Amino acid sequence: MNTLFKNWDLRRILYLAGGIFFVLIAINDRAWWMIAFGLYFMSMAIFRFGCASGNCSVPFVKDEEIQK
Repeated sequence: MNTLFKNWDLRRILYLAGGIFFVLIAINDRAWWMIAFGLYFMSMAIFRFGCASGNCSVPFVKDEEIQK
């Protein structure tokens, strides 16, 4: 349980806030299909998978390494 609340950065906070926003808007507008999107973004932030864990960045490669 303690590992879920460690190493939070801005990206994870934004994913959590976006997920909560989607769920609240879905409940308010009675668009029940949109709750799944909100729960997906919230789970990405809480369980640290997908882009919320920082795995979506492209590694920097110098031009010299490409030409070899």
